[in-house]
Formats: sequence, structure tokens, C-alpha cells
Amino acid sequence: MLSIRRLFSHIILTGVFFIALALPVSSARANQASVSTENVTATLFSEREALMPGVTNWVLVHQKIRPGWHTYWLNPGDSGLATRLEWTLPAGFAAGDISWPAPHYFEVGGLANNGYTGDVGLLVPVSVPQGAAGSRARLAVKASWLVCETICVPEEVDLALDLPVGKQGQETAFAPEAAGVFHTARVSLPQPTAGAIFAIDGRKVAVSVPFPGEASALAAETKIRFFANLAGVVEPAGVQSSRIADGRLIIEMAAPEAAVAPPVLDGVITIDGENRLAFAIAAPAGRIGASGATDLLGLLAALGLAFLGGLLLNLMPCVLPVLSIKALGLVGHGRDAHGKLRAQGLAYGAGILVTFALVGGTVLALKAGGEAVGWGFQLQSPTVVGLLAYLLFVIGLSLAGVLPSLGGGIAGIGQSLADRNGLAGAFFTGALAVLVATPCTAPFMGTALGYAFVASWPAAMATFLALGLGLAAPFVVLAFSPALVRHLPRPGPWMERLRQALAFPMFASAVWLVWVLARQAGPDAVLVVLAGAVLLAFGAWVLGAGQAGGHHAGRQMMTRGLALVSVVLALAIVQLPETRMAPAPVHTTGNWERFSPGGLKALCAAGRPIFVNVTAAWCLTCLVNERVALSDPAVTMAFADRGVALVEADWTRRDPEITALLASFGRSGVPLYLVFPPGGGPPRVLPQVLTPSIVLNALAAP
Repeated sequence: MLSIRRLFSHIILTGVFFIALALPVSSARANQASVSTENVTATLFSEREALMPGVTNWVLVHQKIRPGWHTYWLNPGDSGLATRLEWTLPAGFAAGDISWPAPHYFEVGGLANNGYTGDVGLLVPVSVPQGAAGSRARLAVKASWLVCETICVPEEVDLALDLPVGKQGQETAFAPEAAGVFHTARVSLPQPTAGAIFAIDGRKVAVSVPFPGEASALAAETKIRFFANLAGVVEPAGVQSSRIADGRLIIEMAAPEAAVAPPVLDGVITIDGENRLAFAIAAPAGRIGASGATDLLGLLAALGLAFLGGLLLNLMPCVLPVLSIKALGLVGHGRDAHGKLRAQGLAYGAGILVTFALVGGTVLALKAGGEAVGWGFQLQSPTVVGLLAYLLFVIGLSLAGVLPSLGGGIAGIGQSLADRNGLAGAFFTGALAVLVATPCTAPFMGTALGYAFVASWPAAMATFLALGLGLAAPFVVLAFSPALVRHLPRPGPWMERLRQALAFPMFASAVWLVWVLARQAGPDAVLVVLAGAVLLAFGAWVLGAGQAGGHHAGRQMMTRGLALVSVVLALAIVQLPETRMAPAPVHTTGNWERFSPGGLKALCAAGRPIFVNVTAAWCLTCLVNERVALSDPAVTMAFADRGVALVEADWTRRDPEITALLASFGRSGVPLYLVFPPGGGPPRVLPQVLTPSIVLNALAAP
């Protein structure tokens, strides 16, 4: 219940607020880039001197606020109004939502407000159509806000910029006068962080998030506060307490009497100490205890699901060729070398476990450093995709016989696997299995990996290793089972033909990765990687020709040197620029909208049924689902008949907003499919492997 003092404060300030709204708005409609009112100077900046089609163009509305006065954040608190921007743009242009800086907390007359003092920059993305190239564009915005001290004054201004529109791919200079304000605005944005959960228990709300730093960083004078994007979840003026448990920061707050319980709680956590930190979270409902994570039963369930997911990974098209190569290697050892077979199995399993530990440790370290990453993050880099395409291409050359002396060392097959080289080949083949498994998502993996991304370090690493054990299990069991090995076909000429045939899945995988690269970095990057592949093929041919020509020391040295030069040149040119081309849509049919948090909220508010597809070009499971289920005629007809809004969140390249969306549903990687019912309500999460009937039943469900 409100205190008498706060009640009178509410009455007085609410009356002042409505009187202010009834007064004429203080305005200045100069239609220029910078306009001053009595309390605020507003300026419209463009980050670049020209707008560009096909990329994100950033503009910024900068407010210089009168000392002692403040404007308001997205959720203003007990009173106030958030700043509004109403754009007037040329046909085909579109402005996105405001990227809000982390707010500050004020108490005025007993009321709690969230907002800004001094200087604040509101970043807005603007998209430009292809047909606008070579023209000029006028970006006009009506900016309105409520600026308050002990009284509140509504103000509005008209701002405009006239800018040229360049051609796609043409370099455009940054506007030097805007560099400072854009840098300051971006520094003040909260950094997306995954792994948060929230819980509501009566009049109490708790948020738990992996703590971004050491516990010792929380000095006595440090102030930590959670700001909910949505009003009605947290009492704005309520006392908030913070603690650290098991590597997680837990914030406990008061909830209003009629608290709203959303399926996902969006908000910002600020930590004000010697330096200010701010983190944006999208927290699904979960269980928060003293440990900040699930209990022992939850850990055991996650380990079991991880093992099953790793086991099923062996059947995925990206892993099955590697497993076939290793099985062929067992046949090549004959039937009487059981000790060598077991050593091969252990080396292969060690390669898988070590690589999973490295990948998992890297992901967790990046997350601890504030990066928004998830499973498959390395394939969001064009350079990594290009290098992996090279690797699979070279393995294909080896299997095809172009590199006869490297076959065992790289692919782990044939008689050359004996002794020292065999164990090294088995270990690195296990590492290769993990690398090529990254684009695949097996059933059960999503839940297990989602757990790993919110659990403590030991529990998370145990989950990654359980996934690796599942992946390694079939070959290790085969290597330790002489009875099973005896059922394998006898060695013979067929082995050479099968070995060569296995080259073609590797070539096909390399082609697919080049297609992924085209979506990430455009046709120029594809040309670069294909040129590197030609160099690798040339080096392989030179090396093979030198070996076939005899063992003359000078000739061997010359051919190996030429081959090495080819490899070095190929690796040098694959260092691709991380371009900012707009990703091509996965779907060529249907009215699929690109995901944005604001756009999804608008569709939910409109009460439309929504289907959200979180996908990536390098995710084979995603592509199969899209061809088998989402492109099925019955499904597309159901989408159209029911007026379903189709939203595609393409995670092919890094996108913190999509990473936050995944984390909000306990996922660390793609695919993720959501069906929002008409009229609002929490979404239904579909399985990671789709069939047309699964989608149709989800659409028909009440």
C-alpha cells in the first residue's frame, strides 16, 4: 500500500502532469537538422555522408537537456512519457525502432522515474530501397517528449536532413561531425546477454542472470537496478536487493498488486560503480533458487539429453560421411589387430572430447565477456566458413587419391593408419567430426545446450562433454567389440572404390559451405574462396605428381615447396572482410518478414497469428525443415487461409537480437520455431525436427 506521502505526491504530480498536457506544446518547427526549445536542443545526425541501399543506415536524434531537467525512457516509471519519433520518409524507405540507451533512476516527489539527463542519443536504423540509388532523400522526423523538473513540459520539434543516396557496394565516408555522438550513443546502449531467467511469486519478482564479472567487483557503494521494458511487472519505486550465488546475479524486487506475468521478461540491468555497466536481457520464466540454476535432477536430465543428442548427430548428413570413413579404417586394420582398433577408438573419442571442450569453453568465455553468442557461433564468420570449405575440399582430394600420401593423416583411413600416424589421424578425425557437426542440430540437443548456456561452468562443461560422448560412442563401441568388427566386410578392392566414393559427400559439403558464404559475404567472397580452392587443387596436383615422379631429393623438395606456396596463398586470400550485405532471404516464396523485436511486438499487439522461424543458412536441420515442412503446399495454404504473419530470424551472421530471442526460450542455437496464437498469448514452441502435420496441428490448436 502507498504511504500517505507517496499518495499525495501521486495526486499532486499527476495533476501537474495533466495540466502540462493541456497547455500548448512548446514547439519549434524549423525543419532543420538542429532545433532548440526552452529546455532541450535536439539535433538529427546521419552516421554517413550518404545513405546506402542494402545496408543498415544509422541516424541519431541527439537531445541536450537543460541542467536539472530530464526526459524519459521506454518505460517511464510512475509517471512521464517516453520520447516519440514520427518519421516522414521517401517511398520505400523505412525507419526501425529506437535503440534506447540504458536508463537512469530518479525519484521526484516520491515517484520513481526512468530516463535521462544531460546528453542522450537515440539511435534509429533506416533501410533504403535499391531503386533510390543515385537520388537524394529527405529524412524528416517529428520528435516529441516530456521534459520535467518539478513540473513537466511537453515539447516537440521538426528535424530534417537531405542526403544523397549512393550505389550498393560503394564506399561512403563517415560524417566526421557525427562520430562523437554516435560513439557515445553506442557506448551507452545495454549489451545483450543470454542466460537470464525470471520468476514471480506473489508480490515478489526475481531475475537471475550469469554475473558479468567477479563477485569482488560489487563494492558496498555499487548500485544495481533492473528496469523492465513492460510496465506493470515491477513496482517502479520498490526496493531492489541483489546477491550473487553460484556465479549468477540475482535481483529481487516488489511486484505491483495486479502484476503482469509475460512469457518473456525484457529489461535492462544497470550496475553503477566505478564504471557503469548495462545489460539487456530477455528472460523466460524459470526456477530461481539459491544456486541460481536447476538442481541435480535437472543436471542429470541435461546430461542424458546431451548424450542422446550426440548419439543422433552420427546420423546427420554432415557427420555420417566422417563416421563412414572411420568405419572403413577399421576394416583396413584387418581382424587380428584388436589392440590397434581400441587405440583408434580411444584416439577418435579423445579428439571429439577435446574439441568439444575447446568449443564449449570458448563459447562460455565469450559469454562471460558479454558477447551474445550461441551454438554454431564460429560459422557466423565468413573466414571460418571459407576455411572449413577448404578443409572439406582437401579431404575430398585425399579420398579421391589426388593426395595419396596424406590420406591417412587427414582422413584417418587405409593401412597408413597403423602406429603413430594412425593415432594422430584418428584424433584429428574426431576433431573434424565436431567441426562438421556444428551446423547440425539433433533432437534433444536444443534443451541440453540451452541448459548449458545458463548453468554454472562445471555443469555447462559436463553437458558439452556428454554431447561429445554421445557423438563418439558408436565408433568407440565398434572399436572395442571384436564381434562387431568381424561382421564388417573383408578388406578388398572394394575399399578403394568406397574410399573414392566418400570424396563426393565431402565435395558436396564444401559446395554447400560456399553457398553459405555467398549469403554471408556476397559474390566477391565466393570468387576469393573458389580461387583459393584452385590454388589448393594445384598444390595437391603438384605434390602428387612429384611423388609419382620418383624419390629424387631435389625434385621432392621443389614440389613440396611449390605445394606449400599454393597452400599459403590460399590461406592468405581467405581472410575475408566481414561485409555488411543484407542477408538473402531463405524463402523465395511467401511474405516472410525479417525479425525485429519491435516488429514482433507490433504483430503481437495487433492480435495476428504469427509463425517465427529462427534459422541459419549453415544449419542443415533448418534447411531440411524448410524444404520438407514449411514449403509444403498444405502448410503454405494454411498460412495464407489463417492470415498468419510469417517472421524469419536469420542467424547466418551474428545478430545479438536473435541471440537474445533464442536465449529467452532457453535455446543456444537454431532452429527454433514459435507459433503465436491469434489474439495474443504465449507462443507454442515446436520441435526442432518438423513435419507438415506438426505445423498444421500447431496452427489449428486453440
